Amino acid sequence: MIQIRRKQAAPATAPVDLFNDADRSGGKGSLMEDLRRTVSSNIRMKPTYADCWLIGSADDLDVIEEYDIPSGHVTIGTAADGETEYNLIPSEYSATDFTDSVVKEAIDEVRNRFAEEGGRMDRQTVLNIASEVLADRMSEEGISPGSDLGIDAGRVGDIVYRYTLGLGVFDILLSDPKLEDIYVDAPCERNRIHVTLGEIHGGNSHMRCRTNLIAERREVQNLTNTLKRESGLPFCESNPILECDMKAQDARATVVGYPMSPEGDAVAIRKRSERTWTLTRLIANGTIDEGQAGLLSFLVQNRATFLICGARGAGKSSLLSALLMEFPLSQRILTIEDTAELPGKVMRDMGYKVQSILVDERLQGDSSSRSAEALRVSLRLGESAIIIGEVRGAEAKVLYESMRTGKAGSSIMGTIHGDSAHTVFQRVVHDMGISPEAFMATDVLVTTGDYRDRRTGAQTRRVSEIVSTTDRPGEFVELSAKLPDFTVPVMRRAMSTASMSEKEAADEISARGMLHGILAEMGREDETYLTPKWIVAANETIARMSGKTPEEIASAFRAKIRGTTGGRP
Repeated sequence: MIQIRRKQAAPATAPVDLFNDADRSGGKGSLMEDLRRTVSSNIRMKPTYADCWLIGSADDLDVIEEYDIPSGHVTIGTAADGETEYNLIPSEYSATDFTDSVVKEAIDEVRNRFAEEGGRMDRQTVLNIASEVLADRMSEEGISPGSDLGIDAGRVGDIVYRYTLGLGVFDILLSDPKLEDIYVDAPCERNRIHVTLGEIHGGNSHMRCRTNLIAERREVQNLTNTLKRESGLPFCESNPILECDMKAQDARATVVGYPMSPEGDAVAIRKRSERTWTLTRLIANGTIDEGQAGLLSFLVQNRATFLICGARGAGKSSLLSALLMEFPLSQRILTIEDTAELPGKVMRDMGYKVQSILVDERLQGDSSSRSAEALRVSLRLGESAIIIGEVRGAEAKVLYESMRTGKAGSSIMGTIHGDSAHTVFQRVVHDMGISPEAFMATDVLVTTGDYRDRRTGAQTRRVSEIVSTTDRPGEFVELSAKLPDFTVPVMRRAMSTASMSEKEAADEISARGMLHGILAEMGREDETYLTPKWIVAANETIARMSGKTPEEIASAFRAKIRGTTGGRP
């Protein structure tokens, strides 16, 4: 039977600056020892002002990785029952009784002032109130500001903000750069929160974990109410689905409520990557090799049409974002998305001409019809590369009709669900009603997939297939950087567009792979080399040295790196 403990204590794994130094000793009867006894007994715990319980102990895990985040400490490990667990200790859950009481008093003061004065509360107002309350309490207790109690006014203010205007424990989870997805199943008070994590041990592996967190219904309702208020979208029994961006957290949320979810609100949050994806970054983390990168770069430069396929979470959007960086700066680009994931702003800051079209719930119709209308509009915005975040249905007919009649842009890319080129062909032809002949306007299909590490249970993302369509509907040929097949339509068109012989095309593919490989190697020590600006520099070097051998181009690029940054070749 689970016991309930409301008075929190400090875990040994949480290095937080909210303790009195005397409480860190870990001696008999100390706060630290009290916590060890508490969590080892499977006791739920939380501060009185919070609405999320912690359960279990990180000490019971076979640790895979451990690290600090701004407002807590994370331990990832395998539990005794074989489950992988994400164990989070928020900083406020390990605060002293004095700090806890200050936070509670400040939260009450924020709410009282809002009730009395109305208006709009903002972060700075909340921080000011928290600072005032802390100063008053320290004065009452005779604690001087310069004492060694380790009470940080800024951190106290952050906690107060989190439980007044913020999202409670969800703010802490969303601050973890390794976290990709958050799932809350209904009824929330009887289910642990689950998460998906990426970049475990710095690689491209990802894993699904349960957490040690159980959210009360009020915590989820606060999140839902915030999403409704900030998005302006309806969410009620007659509209039980809410899908919206969380701009401040750079994430996307989906909430399903009653009656569709009869046990209460269910929530899924997907975080966007904090990094801009490039082919060099994908080489560095093992998603692709440098030969595949060189081939894809060559095809993008020569305006091939791509479909990137794979299951949900297989890295389709990451690869699509990386391919965009291979366009020359002169290329005009139109992006169509219902969730803002593509790096439009980053590319505009670099000098690319990018027009973003966001298709969301504020527009009439369902997602497919809205995307189709956005595509029709984009075709009237002038000659451009057209990038579709996800191909689903009605927009596919518009897309292939425009490609067949020559109205489409200079290059087209999109993502689609499917585990292989043949699966995608069957789906597009039979489910979406596109003729087999029209589908062959797709030049290249790239499949990304998840592969499970049997030892750790982590999933690794890799490009598993790069194929080209042929002159026969439904037939595909594997594309290889080592042995390019220059007889397939896309290669014939690329050589014609670039006025290249087969040898010249093969040399350029090789050179692009070598330069991407150089940047990926250097990027393992300095991430600057994985950023888009170095992709632009590499592609400009290739364009300037057309006709040179791959080795000559690579040598010149290494010299450019030395001259620009003083870095090693």
